[in-house]
Amino acid sequence: LPVIVVAIGVALSVFVHAYVTGIMGDLVEQTARFSGGHVKVMSEAYAENASQMPNDLAMTDIGEISRKLENNFPEMDWATRINFGGLIDVPDENGETKSQGFARGKGIDLLSEKTKEPQRLNLANSLVRGNMPAKHNEVLLSEDFSRKLDVNPGEEITLIGTTMNGGMAFYNFKVSGTVKFGNTAMDKGTVMADITDVQQALDMQNAAGEILGF
Repeated sequence: LPVIVVAIGVALSVFVHAYVTGIMGDLVEQTARFSGGHVKVMSEAYAENASQMPNDLAMTDIGEISRKLENNFPEMDWATRINFGGLIDVPDENGETKSQGFARGKGIDLLSEKTKEPQRLNLANSLVRGNMPAKHNEVLLSEDFSRKLDVNPGEEITLIGTTMNGGMAFYNFKVSGTVKFGNTAMDKGTVMADITDVQQALDMQNAAGEILGF
């Protein structure tokens, strides 16, 4: 009996320790992949208000900054991203508003040949309906958000937001597919687009909010 009790106690201790360690490790890794990176580069003013996604304080001349980072730290993989918020408007067959919802968006490198972002965010395996964006002006919506808006792959949506210079932004996208992240906050209202499309939509040519290093 003592041997059995000790064996069960040790087994439970090992199981719980391994389980908690695995959860914490996965949490850290997921946070790095989706938001923090292992290193994050941004302007000081942007960093102070990062939770508000202040793209008016974003870095400019992003191409030169990226080249310097790649040259000085070649052991890291650098990814440029733009976080933004806005209203998603879904038109009906007459062009009138059918539904609307607020979304938190990410502009990431989806279309270049060398990109690792889709694999890093596990987007292909998270697809529920439709396909990955294959050309410009195509976006991914979270599945729950698309159901709420009653919009399906192949249909158009309009992003209504604010440009980097403080003006109003209206930009049309086509929904290529929907994804399920398994994260309540992201599944509630997320849109993902190629960063070049977001730069054009928000008047952020050669600008970005952050560069993440992995």
